[in-house]
Amino acid sequence: MATGSNTALTALSEADLEPLLELLQGGDPDAITRKAGISKARLFKIRDDLLARREQERALAPSAPSKKTSRNSPCPCGSGKKFKHCCLNSEPSNGEGPSGKAAEKKQLIRHINTAFDMLRMGQYAKARGRAASLIRQYPNEDRLHDILALGYWYDDDFEPAIEICRRRLAAAESEKAFFIRHGFYRDANDQQQTLSYYYPPLTWLQKYWIVIKAKDYRSGYPVEENAEAVELVTTLQTVDDATRFPKRQEQGLVLRRSAIKETLDRLKALGAGAIPYLRPLVVKYTWAGLFVPEILSVYRTESAMRTLIDISMFGFSYASGASLHYLEQMGDAALGSIQDAFLHDKMFDPIKTGIVSVLGNIRTPAAYEMLLTLLDHRSPHIVNWAGDALGKFDNLDALPAMMAASERIGGEKMIENAIFRLTCLANSNR
Repeated sequence: MATGSNTALTALSEADLEPLLELLQGGDPDAITRKAGISKARLFKIRDDLLARREQERALAPSAPSKKTSRNSPCPCGSGKKFKHCCLNSEPSNGEGPSGKAAEKKQLIRHINTAFDMLRMGQYAKARGRAASLIRQYPNEDRLHDILALGYWYDDDFEPAIEICRRRLAAAESEKAFFIRHGFYRDANDQQQTLSYYYPPLTWLQKYWIVIKAKDYRSGYPVEENAEAVELVTTLQTVDDATRFPKRQEQGLVLRRSAIKETLDRLKALGAGAIPYLRPLVVKYTWAGLFVPEILSVYRTESAMRTLIDISMFGFSYASGASLHYLEQMGDAALGSIQDAFLHDKMFDPIKTGIVSVLGNIRTPAAYEMLLTLLDHRSPHIVNWAGDALGKFDNLDALPAMMAASERIGGEKMIENAIFRLTCLANSNR
């Protein structure tokens, strides 16, 4: 029989569970809520409800033995591990300083930050070596696997990077299933956060997609270069120079746009032939890459729209959002590309929710019909978003299909809210 927390976790929608997993692993609440599209109040309530249920379960559980436990005995917490490999390290060392585990965690984070710095400085082999040596001790620390994958990718060695992402995606799915069943990760205990930092499955799915597209874009780079395109793209990349452009965020974007206005205009006038030169810029989160969706939106070719869809699936806060904005502006002209996106690369459908929301904002009969078909999608995540998007049409004829889809996926929050609103609208029209 499921425990209270078990039931609560199983009932959470993908839209709530993914950010919860990220928060419990120490993620930044502001970044998590922006990416997930939920409020911090909602995120913290989900967390607090889970922790409260776990606390109730501990209070009802048999007390741990009061006698001193030997290092090699089973841990009293019931984890199944030896005491020395579990709660022993969570006990204060002597009351005067941090526990051994806390100190170890602090040192591990220093090593991780150093390895990321090596990547930023272009020391890819050195970063890989640092990550590989640490992975032997911390095999489930996803930040180390991330560094290793980036080190291969940035060195143009795509296959090992793709394999790391594929393998860690499988591990993340397994950990997610374990977390839903038990309310904690395999190598964590109730008193101390695990040293391992697991990325949620959607994070690894996005990284997997980005590396695959980086490989595709590299292979699609022209053998015989267009000198003008190379010159303009090289000039565009000057906005990444932090010494020349120290300003960040919105002010930094405005200043950079002003400095390269002529370059942007020339790239827009150059036409779709510039796309193969622009694509490699968007797979990394750089200032230059932020301007690419704007340029692509002018071309309005199948290749340009498909690239905007690719970028929307990367999960980059500004570039992905801008790509969705331009697709929405294109209206029905973008529908063929969106439909094609769902016919291919099906394993990446869970990160296509952005283009589902675009359909809800286009609000044309063709977009409506496409959303109705998505209610039959195999992914509850897509069905949930399709139901939310359909609710924006205020079309009561969609209610029966939405209610049937909601029942099939277990009544997730977004589609249920859309159904409630349409039901209220139907009642008010009587």
